Amino acid sequence: MQTLKRWWAHPTTQFVAKTLGYAAIILVLVYLYSYRGVGGGHFIYNEF
Repeated sequence: MQTLKRWWAHPTTQFVAKTLGYAAIILVLVYLYSYRGVGGGHFIYNEF
């Protein structure tokens, strides 16, 4: 456990972990946005 704490204490390790985490979140958001498609849904007020 001490080795893990010592490993996490390095700023480089924290930077890489945070960068990978944020990149994963951005990729998920881009995937969800592209899954919907830009013109996929219709605007709700087009029917009126």
